[in-house]
Amino acid sequence: MDNEKKDTAMLDVLDSPITRLVQDAERRRLARDLHDSAVQSLTALVADLEYFRVRSLAASGEADQHVAEKVEVWQELARDSLNSMRQVLGGLRVHAELDLGLEHALEILLASMQSAGYQVEFECEDWPAVLPYEYMSNIYAIARETLTNIEKHAHASTIHLSMFAYDGHLYISIADDGRGMKKSVLENSKGSGYQQGMLGMRERAALLGGRISFDSARGKGTRVDIDIPLPENMLDGIADNFGEHGEHIEYDCAG
Repeated sequence: MDNEKKDTAMLDVLDSPITRLVQDAERRRLARDLHDSAVQSLTALVADLEYFRVRSLAASGEADQHVAEKVEVWQELARDSLNSMRQVLGGLRVHAELDLGLEHALEILLASMQSAGYQVEFECEDWPAVLPYEYMSNIYAIARETLTNIEKHAHASTIHLSMFAYDGHLYISIADDGRGMKKSVLENSKGSGYQQGMLGMRERAALLGGRISFDSARGKGTRVDIDIPLPENMLDGIADNFGEHGEHIEYDCAG
């Protein structure tokens, strides 16, 4: 009995606000240190390899093809390492944001899109007040990848994100008014980094037993729809898990 009390007390300490605050501070410190050291070094390495490949090898006129190929491989490895490091940093920062819920974390993402010049509309209806971290982190990653793709490729001016729960499922939709994509891009899961990103999004949805669809046409924008079943242990007390009110937030950059 005493051991059970000790275990319970230990769990209370580990889950206390002070502990979470210390953990958050440590994650931010690690993220800052990694950015100031490894990320900056890898960024410089990628730039130097690009300069050597484009300027030095090209200027020689008789560059060794083998050396040129090796440099290109090294550059790709450095880029991969840099991207992996940035994902790790993103994970360290995101954990703290998700402590306040998925809705809050998505609002931060959308606010950054607003700052970049987009008009953003956000709707949240009947969303669970509590979700397992695995669900929040994977849904967040899908939304972040979608918004990153919009910023890099869509040439859009408006973004609409809606999220709601219905009949035991979570639904998230992200749409833009950009230039859209060809059907071949949507159907091909290999090739560009953009297509690999779409494959990663599908895999994350599948991990949660869900699915993701992409609807796009040239000149008509793109819509990403995510459908994920709620965890079985949440279905019994489903009414108690939802917030009382829906929310509509519109970010208008013109103002």
